[in-house]
Amino acid sequence: MDTCLIISREDKTINAALVADGNLQEVFFEGNEFLSGNIYIGRVEKIVPGLNAAFIKIGPGKSAFLKLKEVTKRYLKDVLSASKISEGMKVLVQVKHDPVESKGAQVTTKIALAGRFIVYFPVTRAAGVSKKIQDESERKRLRSLIRRVSRSGSAVIRTAAEGISEDVIEEEYKVLSEKWNKILKSFKRSRKVRVLHKEPTAIEYMLREKLNKNIGEIFSNDDSILQHVRSFIKHLPSQPQLHYVEGDLFEKYGIYDQLKLLAERRVDLPSGGYIAIDTTEAMTVVDVNSAAYTSEKNHADLALKINLEAAKEVARQARLRNIGGIIVVDFIDMPLKSYYDKLLQAAKREVSQDSAKVEIIGFTKLGLLEITRKRTAPSFTNIYFGKCPICNGSGFIMSPSIIAKRIHNDILGLEDIQNFSAIKVTLHQKLSGYVERIVRGLPQSIRKIVLFSFDGPDPGSYSVTLIKKKP
Repeated sequence: MDTCLIISREDKTINAALVADGNLQEVFFEGNEFLSGNIYIGRVEKIVPGLNAAFIKIGPGKSAFLKLKEVTKRYLKDVLSASKISEGMKVLVQVKHDPVESKGAQVTTKIALAGRFIVYFPVTRAAGVSKKIQDESERKRLRSLIRRVSRSGSAVIRTAAEGISEDVIEEEYKVLSEKWNKILKSFKRSRKVRVLHKEPTAIEYMLREKLNKNIGEIFSNDDSILQHVRSFIKHLPSQPQLHYVEGDLFEKYGIYDQLKLLAERRVDLPSGGYIAIDTTEAMTVVDVNSAAYTSEKNHADLALKINLEAAKEVARQARLRNIGGIIVVDFIDMPLKSYYDKLLQAAKREVSQDSAKVEIIGFTKLGLLEITRKRTAPSFTNIYFGKCPICNGSGFIMSPSIIAKRIHNDILGLEDIQNFSAIKVTLHQKLSGYVERIVRGLPQSIRKIVLFSFDGPDPGSYSVTLIKKKP
């Protein structure tokens, strides 16, 4: 699979996308701040024995939820110097899941500091090697290494450590250990509820979490980003090619057009079949349909072909939309158990590319495939799409910030502007607060002739019209 990483700087924000064979696999926008991974000084507001949980104040908004069964004796001794957690107590917690809709964040006392090659656990017993590293001799080397360097804390070797020298891994362990010591000292000294540690900058996060051996090329429109990438990849056994490309790379490589499709319930498959995705509060249900595809000789071959395509697309959509929790897939019925075995193996192969933890439970008696996927941040649809005032939430519309960016690009792309007296932009009144974002960065000669009209009937569409000069 020919995979590339596209990193585009627009204004002061950085956006990134993973693309394989021209198809969008994952996307990241810097403008959306997630709490997951952040470490806080919190205050215990309330303990609920019936839930065996506590509610922790970590800042503005809803209190975070802490499962008390996760609190270990080692944490109580080394961090709190106490025998148990009580109301009003100061605690050190890390955000495990971001707030989602009406639910507050979920936090844990099992602190984890993620590096490129290891994850460091200062107050939890953990030691191991990523299951995605298949070579047994390499697993043995890395397992021996982590046991040797893990002295003050525990650590787990990440997939990216495959083929990396021991000196580099040991140095990262030392850096993470020192970082933890600083966090712990700050916690001991402070009383106020506040954040002690934030996840790294957007570019560092993307390289740490998304860069792997499958990525052959990296494209960016910013020299400083490419310089940062060069420094980051110098220890990697196989290094991707770096390319500088001018302009808005998301526009140039069709990322915006592919993002628009994420609002659609139906996703077409190469053969002519399709999958339909429906999300509820409890789970996400995917239905596989053959549509008008009938080119195979018999029903069994037809069903298997479409189901294999669907397994690949379901894995891609789960990554793109950041679907979490329970996923149930209703494939087309097949007559032979051997076909289901092939489908199950294909599904496992496809989800192995996911950086999130994905577990395939198997087929139920009704022939439904059960999957669980760990999600720490809100889904793509919750972040980038809002409820439509026209359909009252029965569908989705493009995010106003994306529409504003597209209007901006459309204006820049206009030709022979000097022959016209004005540029009329018609859009929905809901977008009235995005005028400054639309005109930001436009030449002054263009800004002064842009006229806005907020009587557009659809919040998901707009029009840009040139008005001719009067003779």
